[in-house]
Amino acid sequence: MAEEELIGAAKVNADFMSARQKLMDNRKKALKILNDPWWNPEHGSKAKKTFLLVDDSVADGAKFEITNSVCKGYSLRRSHIFKQFRGTVFQKVWSWCILYSLITVIFFAIYKANVHPAHREHGHKSYDGDDDEYARRCSAADLDVQDDLKCRPGWFNEQLVAVSGTYKSVARLGKLVLTMFVGLAYKRYIQFYWGSRKVQGAVNNMALILGSVCDYENTSELSIKLQGDLERYLMLVHVLMYMNISPYIGDKLSLDDLNKRVMGIDQLLTEEELNIMKYIVEPGSGGVPENAVMMPGAKGNGPMNTVLVWLQMAFDRALAEKIILAHHSEARTVSICAQFQGHLCDLRGSMATFGFMKQFPIPLAYAHMMQVLVDVVCILCPFAVMYEIDTVVVYYAGFREHDPWATLPLTVVGVCFITMFYQGLLELAKVLLNPFGEEIDHTTGELKDKEFMINVKQILKQTRCGQFTFFNSAIAAPACCITETAKATRAEEAKNKVEGADY
Repeated sequence: MAEEELIGAAKVNADFMSARQKLMDNRKKALKILNDPWWNPEHGSKAKKTFLLVDDSVADGAKFEITNSVCKGYSLRRSHIFKQFRGTVFQKVWSWCILYSLITVIFFAIYKANVHPAHREHGHKSYDGDDDEYARRCSAADLDVQDDLKCRPGWFNEQLVAVSGTYKSVARLGKLVLTMFVGLAYKRYIQFYWGSRKVQGAVNNMALILGSVCDYENTSELSIKLQGDLERYLMLVHVLMYMNISPYIGDKLSLDDLNKRVMGIDQLLTEEELNIMKYIVEPGSGGVPENAVMMPGAKGNGPMNTVLVWLQMAFDRALAEKIILAHHSEARTVSICAQFQGHLCDLRGSMATFGFMKQFPIPLAYAHMMQVLVDVVCILCPFAVMYEIDTVVVYYAGFREHDPWATLPLTVVGVCFITMFYQGLLELAKVLLNPFGEEIDHTTGELKDKEFMINVKQILKQTRCGQFTFFNSAIAAPACCITETAKATRAEEAKNKVEGADY
């Protein structure tokens, strides 16, 4: 009889291991996210590259690649930084630099051609004309001392001195307020980044709790379904959040797309759930789900909040059905439930914060004033810089003696640098104010200026991989991690099966 019990126990254990292996195999399908394509052929153009994983083949050579970086990587070496173009302010301001350089060249040429109409080659001493013309121009000057500034045309001295004075005052103010504006924009950028990581942390914390308390020895149909639903809802709420706040994800995924294979999960939304979501977003647009309740104003956060409610209800049902916390003490059960509830509330608050931040951008008046300030500085810059340089050269070299075209190259370079820093800082602030981007380039299907943005696609992938790890680590846990209660339950089931076989 003892031998038969041992044989029966071995069979039961083999059946259990077979069932657990089957569960592991089913779950490991999600691991294909590392190699599955995220190109969806149904969309038919590269502007519609998505996270939809519709088959197991690599389409268009695109793979679901995961990196540890969520922004453009770089080295701090000068040799590397100076070679970069995309992701730098040069990408944003090169056209402005060319524009203001052209204005400088045109004004420089007009002024020099009219004031110095027939200058000789280098080493000249006077105009080609008679010296009476020079005397008339410099009648107010004391030619015994260096007072050649009075030899310049009256309009140049009278008008450009006002331009130069205005430029100096506005530029001095601009340096202060523009620096503050960039600092404010970078602070907002940091808040978006750490906010996204906080959401990721809350999702993974809940996955850790669920993965460690699920009873993987319970291989009933209900157990497998509820475990899958808990994992699916955690991923779903994360995707829905980015569909709401990220132009890139919102462009790539719709509610109908979530009924397909997304992020390694088949049917992130079931047909029943999809109908409910559509009714929440657009009441009356389709069929009315059973017991549906109209929720005005729920288009934004409504789907996310609905899934959070489903997640809590699924957790409670799994607890009631002994699918989770089946072999834990009452105190441990209460503690786990409290922790799960706390992380769920943290997740809701963190996701809602993104919506609030999107609703409250930098005030229009502030952004408008900064744009006007920078544009005024850059418009005045060519005239003011040329006036200042010409004043210095004429003062030290003399009105007749200096070569009128010699200062053109450095004048243009100076205007370029000033334009680059003012326009560059303003453009940098603009991109930092919208860390997830503003619009899609529909010719490529990518975000415009994506090199400046936080890569939410990678954050989603990283979260999915962490979630997968937490939900599957307990399945293959060593024997020392299994509770004595679970071992006793397994032995009791084995004994009952053997006794049933004897009869």
